[in-house]
Parts: sequence; C-alpha cells; structure tokens
Amino acid sequence: MDARKTESPDTTPPKTLLAMAAAAKAQSQAEKLTCQADIHMGFFFDGFGRSRDEDDPASSRYSNIARLWEAHRDNKDRRKADLPNQFWYRFYYSGLGTDLNADAANNDVVRAVTKVAENAGKAVLSNAGKVAAKVTGYDRVEKSVGTITKPKDPLKMGGKILKDSLTEMSYRPVVKAYKDIVKEAKALPGNARRMLRMASGDRWVMRGKASVRGLLYEVRKNPLKAGWAAAKTLAADVAADSIPMVRDNAASAKLFGTGVDVRLSAALDQFKAAYEDAKGKIPKVQRIHVSVFGADRGGVVARAFVNELARLYKRANEQDLAIDNHPIEIKFLGLLDSVASIMEENKLIGFLPLVGMIKQNYGDRPLGIPPSVTRCVHFAAAHELRFYQRLDSLEKTRGEQFLYPGTSEDVTGGSPDGALNFRGELQRVPLRDMLHEALIAGTMMDRMEDLRILKPETFRRFSLAEPVVEGKNSYQMMELVDAYRSVVPRTPGLDFLKHMSVFIQWLAVRYQSPEFRETVTSHVDDVKAAQNQRRERRERAEKEYMEARTAKPFDNDRYNRAMSEMFTAQNEETKTLPKTIMEVHRPFVSVWERLDAESKEVTQKRSDYQKQQDSEPERKAQWKKLTDAQNAGWRTMNGNAAAMGAQYRPARPLMTAEEVTLADAWINASTGKTKLPEKVMALFDLLVHDTMLTSWHDHILSSTLYFQTRTTDAFGKTDAKKEEETRKEDDANVARVRQLQPMLNMR
Repeated sequence: MDARKTESPDTTPPKTLLAMAAAAKAQSQAEKLTCQADIHMGFFFDGFGRSRDEDDPASSRYSNIARLWEAHRDNKDRRKADLPNQFWYRFYYSGLGTDLNADAANNDVVRAVTKVAENAGKAVLSNAGKVAAKVTGYDRVEKSVGTITKPKDPLKMGGKILKDSLTEMSYRPVVKAYKDIVKEAKALPGNARRMLRMASGDRWVMRGKASVRGLLYEVRKNPLKAGWAAAKTLAADVAADSIPMVRDNAASAKLFGTGVDVRLSAALDQFKAAYEDAKGKIPKVQRIHVSVFGADRGGVVARAFVNELARLYKRANEQDLAIDNHPIEIKFLGLLDSVASIMEENKLIGFLPLVGMIKQNYGDRPLGIPPSVTRCVHFAAAHELRFYQRLDSLEKTRGEQFLYPGTSEDVTGGSPDGALNFRGELQRVPLRDMLHEALIAGTMMDRMEDLRILKPETFRRFSLAEPVVEGKNSYQMMELVDAYRSVVPRTPGLDFLKHMSVFIQWLAVRYQSPEFRETVTSHVDDVKAAQNQRRERRERAEKEYMEARTAKPFDNDRYNRAMSEMFTAQNEETKTLPKTIMEVHRPFVSVWERLDAESKEVTQKRSDYQKQQDSEPERKAQWKKLTDAQNAGWRTMNGNAAAMGAQYRPARPLMTAEEVTLADAWINASTGKTKLPEKVMALFDLLVHDTMLTSWHDHILSSTLYFQTRTTDAFGKTDAKKEEETRKEDDANVARVRQLQPMLNMR
C-alpha cells in the first residue's frame, strides 16, 4: 500500500473538490499577480473553558476549534517559498473562562510588534476613572487616578438606590470590574492600546450600565441579594470542574460578560497588525480574505467580531469593506453549537445565590450575520438537553444551520476523557464537515490529503479511518453516522423533534436492558474498591509504623521508612476521600428510577390524551344538544327571535403535539412496535454522550429528563428590508460624492 495514499474515509469528497474549483481558479489568478499582496486571515474563537495551550492535543478534550486552527495555513508553511505574494495568518483565542492565550494577549503576528508607550498606560487609568463614574452614576467620585485605583465602599460613596438595594457583598463584583481594568493596565502595559480602544466610544460605560441595571433587577427579585458568601459556602469543598452547571456558569467569564471584550479587541488588533505586516513587505494589496470560526460561547465573540469588522471598515455600503481602500472579503463564518445565553431567564433565582450575579445572555451585542459575510454555516447538537446550553439559533439570519447527533461536546469537542460510551470522537464528524465547508468557501484551510503529508499530527486529529470496536463488532464511524442519516436526513434547519424521537426510541430499548444499566452504575463499585485499597494500605502502614516504633532493638532505618509510608498512605486516602464520597453518592441509579417514573407518567398521560381525543365527538354532540335545547327555550320565550350564537370550543389538549410524538416514540419502541437499525443503536451505544447519565448535577437540576427538545434563543436577526434601505441610501451617497468629485478636482 502506498504510504502517501489517504484512506477513503479521509479523502476529500468529490462534491467538495468540485465546489473548490471556482475558488481555486480565482486563487490561481491572485498568485500570478506577484507584485500585489494576497492576504488570508483565519480567526478561531474557542468554546467555554477550552484552551489550545492547556488541553491535551492527544485527547478528546482538544477542541474542534483548536484542530481547525491547526489546519489553517500560516506564514511558516514551506509552500509559501514558491508564493511570495501570499500571506497566511491564523489567530486563535482561548475560550471564555480561561486565561487568554499569550499570542493573542501579546498581539503576536511577527516579532516586530509596535510597543505602546508608557503614557498610554496612564491614559487607560484616567479613562478607567471616567468610566467608573459614568457607569455608577456617583456624584462624588473623585477624578484622580488614585481614587479609582482604590475604590471606596459603594455604600459610603452615595446613591440612595444603591444603599436601599444592595449590600457590599452583592455589589463587590461591580467594584472589582473596574479594579481589574486598572490592574491590567498597570501590570501589562502592552495591553494599554487594547484597553484604550475598548474604553473609547464609552463601550465600558454601555457594558457597565447594562450590568448595573441587571444587577439591581435581580437583587430586587432575589431575597438573598445574590451574595457571594452563600455561593462560596456551597462550592467550598467541591472542585468547580466537577459540577458542570457551576463550572460553566460560575467563572468570571459569566459576570457581566467579561472576557468577550478582551478577545474581541485582541482579534481587531491582530487583524490590523497582520495587514500592516503584509503591506510592509508588498505595499500594494489585492484583497484581504477573512474566515472566522467560533464554538459554544466563542460563537458570540466570532459574530461580534464580524459585525465589528463590518462596522469599522464599511466603505460604499454594508457589503463593501476596505482598509486603506484595500478590499476586505469575509468569505466564511463557521459556528459550532453557538450558545449566547446561560439559562432560562431567572430560572434559578432564589435557588442558587450565585446565579443572581451571572450575566444571563449576550443578546445585547450585535449577533446577526452582516451582509458582508459571503457564507455562514452553523452546526448544532441535536440531543443537548442541559438547561444552561440553550442554542443561539441563526434562524432569523442569513446563516444556514444543520443538526448533528449528540450533545454539545459531540459537536464542539472537549468532552472529558473516559465519559460514558466513549469509543471514538464523534466530534470529528462535524469537524470534517466544517473543514469541507471552509474549503468550498475558498479559505486557506488544508485538505485531508495535504494534512496527511504536511501536518501528520493534525491529520490524525481529523481522521475518520480508525474503526470503532466493541467486542466482536467493528464499525467505521461514518458507517454509523450514515445509518443515522438514513433515518433522519441531514437537511438545513433545526427539526429537533425528529432527532429526539430517535434518541427516545434508543433509550426505551436500552432502559429495559439490565446489562446497559450495569455499564452506567458499575463504576461505583470500582470507586469503592479503589478507596478500600487505599484504606488497607493506610492500615498496613500504620501497623508497620507501630511495630517499628516499639521494636527491640530499635531500628532507625525501619522506623523512618515506616513513618514515611504511613504519612504517604494517610495523605493519599485523605486527599481522595471527598471525591470518592461524591462519586459513590452520585444518584446514577436514581436517574433510572426517575426515568421509570417519568416514562410511566408520560405513558399514562398519553392514554388519557387519547381518551380525551376519542371522546371529543361525543362531547361536541352533547354540547350541540344542550345548545339546541337552550336556543329552543329562547325562541319560545322571545317569539322565535334568533338566539345568541355560541361557538364550540374543544377541550384543551392534555398534551402538545411534540409531547405526543415523544411519548409515541417511547411507547412504540418499548413495546417492540418500532425498531431502529442496528447501526443506529450502535451509534448511540458507542459514540453519543448522554449528560443526564454522566452528570448527576444536570439530572437533578433538569425539570424534565428526556421527554423534551432543546431550548433555543434567536438573538441574531437579519432585517432584509432595513438592509436594502441602508444599501440604497449608501449607494445614493456614493453617487453624490462621485458627482462632486470632478468639481472638487477643478478647484
């Protein structure tokens, strides 16, 4: 076999190659114009908690955004030697809730980066003072930088509303936000330019005022006033990462939307720095091609970024962008399971004090798809049910959406190692499809054939060739996905109901299997056994220590060894005991018990619904009979005058159409009336992650387990009529300028 040959699961589809042909022709023409720079930039915004620099590239923790970043060409590529006018830049931004990666924070493009003068840092401090005063509305905020760097207790600084509504504990995050601005400007002068940009135009003022309004509203509704003390007590002895809801919501990235602005500003800085770098080598620029990718809450930053590019560099109209008269084309925007909100508005207020301080969504940002974006696709998880992973749908924009089997991590990547049913990385399916979409759009991504030769490690992270093995059975991943798509075709749109019906059918069958239940619950015994081994080791070490201590004659070496082993064993047992207790008490069995109760309730409700529907004709006939009798009496009393008309109202259905569909899916599958193909069952058995089974926190906090579909938001909107009016107005303005140009030249 040719070592350079790519196996069929890893070849670029003919459809993609055909669609790439037009872009390839245009690219070939651009390469011939060696005296003009052809600039390609890719921007990659990762999902919450994900970091290219911290996650293991060899594990499923390594996100799809990080992998796509690897597949984009850069200026170190050996192919660039033959293409002197080509400039390839790729920029990565770690997810909210993580430290921004150094190359983004430092505005790295090339070694020679413009340094910001020290006085810029001082200007930031001055701006921070002005911003704090504007946001809080304090009358007596001193203007000196010293006052801002040492904020006073808000309650002592005035403002009756604040005194009446807040405590120092609940208002502390507002003060901290501005302390952080000053701290960052002082500690990192290199960030001063970025801080100045975000402070200019009163952006911090707008963000801050929105935060204060939200905070006051929540505090009025929440008797606990969203204090931090209770939240700290709640999570004191539990690692934040072990509770998904807290892990995804409690980080500072969720407070007032922090983290978005710094990433947005870093991307704008790097865009300009890359342009200046290329222009410094070849002053004449053909075109700047931009592609943008975002996952999870990184999708917020991605969309905010393209909207900001469209705003900053608009030329004649919203589709015409340019920098220094050099055209900019946003060729592609690719989103993976975009999430802009945290949870249903105020759903947990009063239950978890911390939630009152959490920014509920990022809907106050421009999240539409501007006309300057040539192509936008969004791949979403069809079986995500966690209430805080509400999909931010593009249904009201020009973006195209597709559903994929699995939960959010099955689309974005980043699922923990060893998660339930993990036999392969289902995340690679949307990853490959996103690569193909980007290639079709003409971005500077590499095909699988090129990755295999030039970036073998990256190629392995994209490969679908590895079989999925379970016992004696072996499957190709796409074999299982294609089987699923034969049941639910891959079509544009968000028809969650079809996808969830298939999942319910699978669950109904597996629910009846003791063997499957055992795969979910048997790990508890393993956890107990491991802790018992640690306990036994500790007991043996303590026994040896006591014997060495009292031995005659006394052996100092034996005593020291025994003491060291005892301390080590005690420390290991103590360190792992809290986690063991938590694992043992996770109510996995209760998930099944709850599902049992829920399925019985749904089945009974479906039966009652059917009885209601069956009795509807009789109910209507009785109503008509009663109405006719009343009308006859009316006519008798009023000399055959027409009776007042009455309209029949059917009984309010006991179930919605969606609930009926899901109930029927369960009933028909559990009774054997319907059967899914074996390979579809295998897909869910081996590849799809079920967060309700693997996270007891999500199971407890969810009001409904499985008999539901995913909730969505639609913050981004496309107003076609308004866009057309704006375009006409812009075109008219341009025409007037052109008419005046000859007259101006004559002068």
